[in-house]
Amino acid sequence: MTAQARIDKPRYAGKVALRQAVNWARELGLDVAGFEMSPDGTIRIMEARAVPQQPESLYDQLKADGKLG
Repeated sequence: MTAQARIDKPRYAGKVALRQAVNWARELGLDVAGFEMSPDGTIRIMEARAVPQQPESLYDQLKADGKLG
């Protein structure tokens, strides 16, 4: 492997770094919904309020309205 190949190799963050980032986010009061890791080692924590919610299905809507048995 050449020196240039070692430089260009992606350096994802490890499990320990990810676990620490999630724990720190939770300590700050965030409701962690997910995370994103980049090849440069960046970890992005996504909070539940920032993640779009799935629309309720027609079945769930009808059941909530009492139209289904």
